Amino acid sequence: MDAKPHVCAERVRWADVDLVGIARFSAFTRFVEHGEQEWLRAAGLPFSEIFQSPSIVMPRRHLSIDYFAPARLDDALALVTYVSHVGESSLTFHVDVLGLADGLPRAAAAVVVVCVNAHDFAKRPLPTMIRDAVAPFHMTRDAALVAAVPMCRELASLAIFQ
Repeated sequence: MDAKPHVCAERVRWADVDLVGIARFSAFTRFVEHGEQEWLRAAGLPFSEIFQSPSIVMPRRHLSIDYFAPARLDDALALVTYVSHVGESSLTFHVDVLGLADGLPRAAAAVVVVCVNAHDFAKRPLPTMIRDAVAPFHMTRDAALVAAVPMCRELASLAIFQ
């Protein structure tokens, strides 16, 4: 099976914007979390199940966001999520935020999560279940953005985003 990114859509909401209707930089963390949650659900790891009685947790070790262009109130955004690195006890995933209508980049985020024991936060190896679940999304940014184009077009064609 060829790797492909997960793509979902989200709108810039009133709570995301400043007084002139531009998404605040902090709103992009919500977009990243939304992309992550939908990606994990698509990978077979929904939050509602993996955090019920955890023996491991995967806290964030690093978050970086590059901003390219403003997102404005009510803009439809495509959240393109993919994995660039799977290590012994960590993984790096990305969420690229694109305008759904124009495909132009608004921001790109990289997140490193580390697998630790829930009771003492000692680092531990990523479980095979997680490695297997994220494998179909392991790819480069360039490959993810190319593969996302038809998925973004399909989402943009939905009546809700017209």
